[in-house]
Amino acid sequence: MTDLEIVHNEATEKYLRIASISIALYDYIITLPAEWRFYKSQTSLFHLRLACILFVLIRITVMVLSNYGVFSTGFTLESCKHYYMISPIFKVIQTMISQVILGVRTFNIARRNRRVGIALVVLYFVSVSLEWFTNMFNRTPVVVHGNCTPGNAGKVLSAWVYYTVAMLYDLVALIVSTVYLLRYNPLSSRLEQLVRV
Repeated sequence: MTDLEIVHNEATEKYLRIASISIALYDYIITLPAEWRFYKSQTSLFHLRLACILFVLIRITVMVLSNYGVFSTGFTLESCKHYYMISPIFKVIQTMISQVILGVRTFNIARRNRRVGIALVVLYFVSVSLEWFTNMFNRTPVVVHGNCTPGNAGKVLSAWVYYTVAMLYDLVALIVSTVYLLRYNPLSSRLEQLVRV
C-alpha cells in the first residue's frame, strides 16, 4: 500500500467517524429531555436500576473512550502500545451492552418464553465470544500523525467478521420480536401493556 493510499484511507475513516459521531451527538441532544426524566425516575443516585447503569455506560463512557485515540494527535509508538487496545475493548463492551438490552426486550416481547430465553442466552454467549476473539486477535498498535489505532498484524482483516456476528445476533432478536409482535391482537389491551414495557 502506498503512502498516498494510507493517507486517503485514514482521511476517509476519520470523515466517516466524524459523521457517525455527529449523528450520535444529534441523537443525544434531541433525547436530552427524555434522558433527564429517566435520571429523575431513579430512586436515588446510589440506587440506580440496571437499565440506568447500562444506559450511562453505552451513552457516555464508551463513546468518549473509544474515540480518543483516533482524534488525539500526541501519541508516540511507545505510548500507543499502552492505549491501542482500549478502543476495541470498549467497542465490544458497547456491543455487549446493546445486545443485553436487545435480548431482554426480545425475551419480554416473547412473553418470557423459556426456550426463547435459553436460545437468546446461548446465542449471546457465542456472539460475545466471537466478538472478543475477532477484536483481540492479532492486533498491533498503529501510529500515523500522532493518532493511535489498532491494526491487524496479519493479511486478513477481522472487522467484517465482528460486524457480521453482531448483526446476526441483532437480526435473530429482531426476527423473534417481530414474530411475537405479529401474534398480538392490535385491539387488545395486551398491546398497550407491551408498549409500556
